[in-house]
Amino acid sequence: MASELVKLKQELIAISEASELGFNYTPTAKDQIEALAEKLEALNPTTEPTNNIELIQGRWWLLYSTFGLERETTLQRLSFGKLPNVVVEVTGIFQEVYLIGQQYNNIIEFRTGSDVLGILLVKGRYTIEDSKRLNIDFLSTSVKSANDDLSDDAFYETLGIENELVESTLSFSGWADITFLDENLRLVRGNQQNLYVLLRDEKVSN
Repeated sequence: MASELVKLKQELIAISEASELGFNYTPTAKDQIEALAEKLEALNPTTEPTNNIELIQGRWWLLYSTFGLERETTLQRLSFGKLPNVVVEVTGIFQEVYLIGQQYNNIIEFRTGSDVLGILLVKGRYTIEDSKRLNIDFLSTSVKSANDDLSDDAFYETLGIENELVESTLSFSGWADITFLDENLRLVRGNQQNLYVLLRDEKVSN
């Protein structure tokens, strides 16, 4: 079973990476990812993920989702309508889960039309519902520069927005069922029946 698990993980990771966050998947690839995910879920080595919350903790790289996110989008869409309507290109999505403060944060990396790099943060807090479900309260969203050598004022000027428009509160909730979990791979089914494939970011320590 261990060899089958390794093979299934390798296949899922390879197809998910090729999909580029789900931006470039084909119907065939979507079916393949779903089938591989279901096989892995049946072999889940961590049957009670939220009782092993330390294994969930850390920074995770989103390889694929069925959320319907577009590569070319706006800060307004990414922030649930809270931030300005600035066109951006999504270049990476990460999730950070930490025991301290029960943090459940989504980090979206993006590029503007002038090639300025930025980060949009959606802060959340989790509570444990049962052995596999986390309830998530989303608290705030903000945007900042990803370039250390670019001042905040210069970054906001590049985006064409005022300083007071770069952060906003949020007040909605969701949930996430962790359907597969081991040392470096996590599968999540969200409250809208979306599938998320996440790989631990080994470059960042817990």
